Amino acid sequence: MNDTHHWLGKRAPRRPEHRGRGFHRAHSVTQADAVADGEVPVVWRSTRLTGPFAAVCGVGFLGRLSYEMARSPLTPLFARHLGAPVQLIGLIVAAVTISGIVVKLPAGALSDVFGFRPLMFAGAIVKATGPLLYLLAFTWPGLLFIRFYHGLATALYAPPASALVAKAYPDARGRKLGVYNAAESAGTVLGPVLGGAVLTWTLMDFNAAFLVCGAIGVLALLIMFRVPSDALTRAPERRCGDRQLRAALEQVAVGVRQIASEPSIRLVSLVEAVLWLGIGSVQAYLPLYAASVHIPVVQIGLIAGAQGIASVLTRPLMGRYSDRLGSRKPLIVAGIVVCVACLVTLPHVVGFWPLIGFSSLFGLGTGLVTPSTMAMIGDLVTRNNYGSAMGVFGSLWDVGHASGPVLFGLLLLVSGYQVAWLVMALLMSCALVVFLGAGRLLR
Repeated sequence: MNDTHHWLGKRAPRRPEHRGRGFHRAHSVTQADAVADGEVPVVWRSTRLTGPFAAVCGVGFLGRLSYEMARSPLTPLFARHLGAPVQLIGLIVAAVTISGIVVKLPAGALSDVFGFRPLMFAGAIVKATGPLLYLLAFTWPGLLFIRFYHGLATALYAPPASALVAKAYPDARGRKLGVYNAAESAGTVLGPVLGGAVLTWTLMDFNAAFLVCGAIGVLALLIMFRVPSDALTRAPERRCGDRQLRAALEQVAVGVRQIASEPSIRLVSLVEAVLWLGIGSVQAYLPLYAASVHIPVVQIGLIAGAQGIASVLTRPLMGRYSDRLGSRKPLIVAGIVVCVACLVTLPHVVGFWPLIGFSSLFGLGTGLVTPSTMAMIGDLVTRNNYGSAMGVFGSLWDVGHASGPVLFGLLLLVSGYQVAWLVMALLMSCALVVFLGAGRLLR
């Protein structure tokens, strides 16, 4: 089917003669259904590299590239350079995720009220300005404040961007969202590699590295101008902002209540949150550990990126395999076991090749778990509550992601890397035991 005529914003043609040139019958049916439901469609007419969908993906890729480049290895190494206590470096790294926990759900709700593009544009502005503010960080508390601000970049952009793509391509939603997520994932895995390479080329000049981050963010902001304005996604009689906002907040409340009342959903969310506890600790402190065993900075970037690359490559394959297998639990168990083994082993490993090997293996383990837990949530909830439950599930995963570096930093205060990662492995093992013991709750 031709992807050049998808909609989200302009009023759809109501008479059959308007459906002729430029519209397929399937699209006309979809538009009619949407108008009947109060939706106001718009047409995205271009699928070229300069088209709106390519622009959304481009902003997502470049923004994530800049964002992840700053996260690792730049932030932990820069925080150490500014004299931050080692136990607080994890908090500094995790600050962007903490912002996401607070902002993501309201950002999605507000985009339903004010339109997608305003929230996306606000996120793009943060993508451009956030990295440049690092140049003003002369103390580690200042760096912490900047990290909280930089976290608004993806928190404001990603939820409305995903919603915009889902609305604009009703007949190719899964494929288009897959392409958009792949664009962001490419930025995620390339960011640490680029960060390590720039630090090496500039002889550890952090200002030059953050200028590169900022230049990428500014380019993302410029591409954002290629995303067309979207009208409010409801017809005039349903555009009451207060009513829309209340409805959105009520949906969030439904999701929270569902998580609280369904033991099976709590169980799966626990596994994912603890998994991201370990991921957060690796993202924040593996670069510092590698530096402590005298790994060159350019290789530290490769080590940090290997985990993300392995995870991104594994996820689609394992998600498809879990569908064919008919059960999510075996892959979840296998992935957790692999991650636990890596966390126990990492602090005993020195040398570039062993570290990149275990980083890749850890990424493989996370790639086994996350697609299966997300699919299991979809299996457990009713259709009407799917979005709400997934939103709360994502927030709980962010809680684990943010808590991992903070907890690991506190553990380093009283112990070394070996004990700290052993504790992370034990927490993950406890979650696995609970998951297996309560398996009867899962279908």
